[in-house]
Amino acid sequence: MKTVRAISLVFLAALFLYAGVDKLFHYDGFVKALGGYVLVPEGLERHLALPVILAEILVGAGLLLKPWRAPASLLAAILLFVFTVALAVNQRYAPGVECGCWFTVTLGKATSSHILQNVLLLGLALSIWLDERGGEKLSPVAEEA
Repeated sequence: MKTVRAISLVFLAALFLYAGVDKLFHYDGFVKALGGYVLVPEGLERHLALPVILAEILVGAGLLLKPWRAPASLLAAILLFVFTVALAVNQRYAPGVECGCWFTVTLGKATSSHILQNVLLLGLALSIWLDERGGEKLSPVAEEA
């Protein structure tokens, strides 16, 4: 089980690092893709791009460092939840718009399979977060029980 966990950690970390760096190298394309999202108010895309990129890179690096792993996996789950909601809204109200996920590999669209992929990654991030929290004591009451 430790091997599966290690592979999951490295996979999710690599995914976030690659996505963040890819967006950084294709910054203008990412800004344009953000502008296509229904939930992003017009004119805000340029202000959102850098924080999203930095968050992805921080998550990727944080997952690889034990002291940062729990907060990084929680941030990964939050980001994936937000990305999934944004993709679902776009699929419904602006089908065919580029997602902005991968510029070097492909310019994806908001599809049902893409949303499912994000839900699975969200589950992976949550499982890592829960596993990291497993060693923590939940409360003094739980300690006595």
